[in-house]
Amino acid sequence: MTTIWNQSAFQTGSSFGGYRTNKRDLVFGVNIYETAGRTWEAVDSSWRKAWAYDRDCTLTVTTDFGARSLALRLSEQPDFKPVKDPHLKQWAKVVMTCTAGNPWWVENNVTATWVSPADTTGSNGSQSGTVTVANPTDQPMWLRWVCSAPGKWTLPDFSWAGDAYAARTITLPQTVSGQDLTIDTDPMEEMVVSKDGTPIWAQMGGVSFMFAVPPYTPATAVPVSVTGAPVGASVMVVQPRNWSRPWGLQ
Repeated sequence: MTTIWNQSAFQTGSSFGGYRTNKRDLVFGVNIYETAGRTWEAVDSSWRKAWAYDRDCTLTVTTDFGARSLALRLSEQPDFKPVKDPHLKQWAKVVMTCTAGNPWWVENNVTATWVSPADTTGSNGSQSGTVTVANPTDQPMWLRWVCSAPGKWTLPDFSWAGDAYAARTITLPQTVSGQDLTIDTDPMEEMVVSKDGTPIWAQMGGVSFMFAVPPYTPATAVPVSVTGAPVGASVMVVQPRNWSRPWGLQ
């Protein structure tokens, strides 16, 4: 992260203007040894072939806090400057310089699902329930939703603040069979995608999801509802776990 500071011509000091989330650059050393049945050279070759400049490789750190991963790719060639021929002791150190376009250390997603217990097609009204949402991380969490079709779903878009949007909900367009929806509330992603490719987003009337779940939000039951759907209609909320560090910060 880098902060932004603005200064007018005769201002004393500067005014805080926000912050920018940058890519993450990593430099780390790897000790490469021979293993049972494999020479140092073979292990070194396998390690190098696992990395590329144009595709991601996953680095995972596992601690008592769990496992968090970073998608990396080479930003320059590995640095290899041995003092002696590594074949002598079957060991050498390689220095990796890598870049993560997504700077967050990612934990496995958490999901929660609600299933409609009754038919709501025709004039059968609606069915409502709840799913549990929590954000234990230090970063805002943009929810993703998967809604079965047919049906007309109403999903929460809470501001998580005591304001006019504290209980905001969004009703999605009616779908027909084959139009299962994937909703991504992240403003950097496509918001509504239909399984059959229908541009459902064009029927939203300009209404968008606006709010992320703030850091350290405790487990909270949020409402969902559906109309025009058969018994067994379901909605699943996907909760990404993004951290600024590979351990701690709970």
